[in-house]
Amino acid sequence: MKLICFPHYTCGGLLCDIFEQKFSSVRIDGGLRSFGHSIGKIGDSIDVYDDYDPAVFYKKISEVDSNYSGCIGTHCHPGKIDLDQFNDVVLITTSTYRSKVYRWIRAYHHYFSVTEEWKKLQGIDRIDKQRETAKNYIKPFNPVKHKNVTNIEFSDIVENSENFQFLINKFDYAAHLDRWRQLNDFLYDTNLWWSAPVQRFHEAEFENNLNFSYRYE
Repeated sequence: MKLICFPHYTCGGLLCDIFEQKFSSVRIDGGLRSFGHSIGKIGDSIDVYDDYDPAVFYKKISEVDSNYSGCIGTHCHPGKIDLDQFNDVVLITTSTYRSKVYRWIRAYHHYFSVTEEWKKLQGIDRIDKQRETAKNYIKPFNPVKHKNVTNIEFSDIVENSENFQFLINKFDYAAHLDRWRQLNDFLYDTNLWWSAPVQRFHEAEFENNLNFSYRYE
């Protein structure tokens, strides 16, 4: 079986669909209704899900049919998991600035900005909420060195890099990527890196790294 570990909003469903050669329907939050990408989910965290009991994870996957040959997706960072029990492990990482921003922007557009709580916010209240929420996306989902593990940065997937092509080139993936780009067209906006949500991420890093409140002119 193939284990796929990923923090939320880093297209674990997309990879499961490509690896399993399925075309899952789309949820209202922009994710895919992939069966495999939910099998190993035992919880989540607003930043990185690394505070969990691995015994709970093992129990969850032990309930999978022994003949199942698809993917097992989980939000658990694999640092606590015995990876030798899997034939292959793919880890979607967010160790770079671009990966963190892409993840934050997906979460912002597909979830936070469309909630009733956020819709009511205006002016500096909305700016404060964006900046404080963006702080949760600064913590990296780090790579793991292991013989069974392939680490792929989320930015490589978004940008369809050579590293990502090497990972998926034996599959029929074109339709999957086309739909994903359409669902996440905001990631490909030429003004993305000057957009307000990205600016909020910059301010969040400023406050975290310097322990000093960002001053607005």
